[in-house]
Amino acid sequence: MADLFCSEDQPDYVQFECGSELGGIIAIGLVKPGTEVGDSDAEKLANLEDETWWSDGIGASPQEQWVIKDTRGNLPAGTPTEEEGFGLIPTERTGDDRELTFEALGIMDNRDFVAAVNKRRGWGLVYVTAGRDSSGGYEAFYVENVSVYMSDMIEQSIKTRKRWSGSAKWSTDMTPGLPFIAPASIFTTAA
Repeated sequence: MADLFCSEDQPDYVQFECGSELGGIIAIGLVKPGTEVGDSDAEKLANLEDETWWSDGIGASPQEQWVIKDTRGNLPAGTPTEEEGFGLIPTERTGDDRELTFEALGIMDNRDFVAAVNKRRGWGLVYVTAGRDSSGGYEAFYVENVSVYMSDMIEQSIKTRKRWSGSAKWSTDMTPGLPFIAPASIFTTAA
């Protein structure tokens, strides 16, 4: 359908008609800065949805991809960045800031990994949700140029588990993360 307000066409909005798309962040994928994911969305999708691409990156030396399974987390709506508008438009939105938070287990053996993640900038981030497609893959999203920070979290009660508390921040031009179907064999633990 032609857009009435711009010179470019924009796709129709398609509402999800039946069932539900499940949320929750069940796994995190990190792509080392400088790793080739693809230039176009089509190339990125081909790699991100490919089990072999992930396996090769996880097994590479030096390693290029990491997966943090069995997480819990959320991604609230972004915070728009604004500036004074032009003409009769008082305010214009020029982008947005996003922050995903997550928690994962495994404090004792992952100190060096967390230090390395915290000290690098420009990560590629995959966040995997509980939603599934008909082939059994998980609904996931990919974003680039992300700052990741993780810290150990230990509560007062001796009945709680130690865990990593993590956050990932990035800014966009108001384009949401690239949706794709993540291979279940890479991002989930076999039950």
